[in-house]
Amino acid sequence: MMTFEVHPPDGEFGGRPWQRELVGFRSGVLRSFGLPTGLDRDVHDGPAHHLLARTPDGGLAGCARLAPLEDLNPSRVLTLEPRSADILTEAGLTAADVLEGGRWLVGAEHRHAGVGSRLVLAGAVVAVRLGRKLAWVLAGTAHGQDTLLMRMGFHAPSGRVHEMPDLGYPVRLLTVRPDRLLHGREEPEVVFL
Repeated sequence: MMTFEVHPPDGEFGGRPWQRELVGFRSGVLRSFGLPTGLDRDVHDGPAHHLLARTPDGGLAGCARLAPLEDLNPSRVLTLEPRSADILTEAGLTAADVLEGGRWLVGAEHRHAGVGSRLVLAGAVVAVRLGRKLAWVLAGTAHGQDTLLMRMGFHAPSGRVHEMPDLGYPVRLLTVRPDRLLHGREEPEVVFL
């Protein structure tokens, strides 16, 4: 049975054993897609909560990064998507209501086993427990991330697709109300460390 653990923000990201394991996992997944491994860590890791999906033997099967919007300087979503500030205003939300998702990756051997969708639901559990009313993510379009997320209940607030040469694939903004995403679904157990 898959377990989900959440590590709190750590401004000195990179030195702890679980962080080195996570960066190595990300590098392997990115290489499997033919993407540069320089994407395996960046400045958004320090202020983020890190969600790890583990197999029964303790191995990493997937991961996601969930960063409080108010702690991101700059937010990739606010920088890239012109519609994003309007989304907050129209919904009466502030940065303190939003988690910005990223680095949602699943190991090759787990991609068709439901790990990705369980990881998304575990992320929604994290968002709700942190009191966040909205989650947004720049989802990749090349490998179907956006398609899976939209099937689960995410919405594309605009039709824009953004070319991301530094990432190696195009992305689009998707948003979701975490509590609504969980409605009627079995919530995975998430352990906060």
